[in-house]
Amino acid sequence: MKKELEICVRSLVGFEELKAKMMDMGFKVQEDFQLNDIYMIENDREISMDVADDILSNYVLVRETVGKRIMLVLKNKKINENGEIVSQRSVKCQISNKDEGYNFMLNLGYKKFLELNDHNVLLTNGKNEIYIQDVSDLGVYLEMEQKNLLLDNNNGDTLEEMIDNLKQYNLPIDDGDFFAKKAYDMLLKNI
Repeated sequence: MKKELEICVRSLVGFEELKAKMMDMGFKVQEDFQLNDIYMIENDREISMDVADDILSNYVLVRETVGKRIMLVLKNKKINENGEIVSQRSVKCQISNKDEGYNFMLNLGYKKFLELNDHNVLLTNGKNEIYIQDVSDLGVYLEMEQKNLLLDNNNGDTLEEMIDNLKQYNLPIDDGDFFAKKAYDMLLKNI
């Protein structure tokens, strides 16, 4: 499994307003795509807010990046006592059909516990890459991964460096929580 660091914050403004602010700062759109995720866990696992951190620390996604690729993604996250994601790892396996991947997981003894659909825009200014994510029925989030997708550098060697890099832009975000969890927010909304 590959170790990955990322931070995620809630936006205080709408998708288009946040995008416009970033473009005014010199960011340019690198990618624009729709992401559809089905979150799955073992059939015998409880689904409740009492065990939300446990559920969201080990699960499988059936992930469709519309028009690009479909894959199964095993996610394993280490969440500290403050609910912060301090490290995460993932294993990805490309598949050819979302429905077949979903049925495969059902046959392995998994069940769906959540579904997220979001419009993503990857923006870069040559130094940092930042995703704006408009999550259906939830709101707008901003995400920064440690490793840039298209640039040779990274967004920081530690979570603290990544947070400092994001803060320098003074974006309209909830800077009280750099570890917002979209899946947690959706689970809370649906339970």
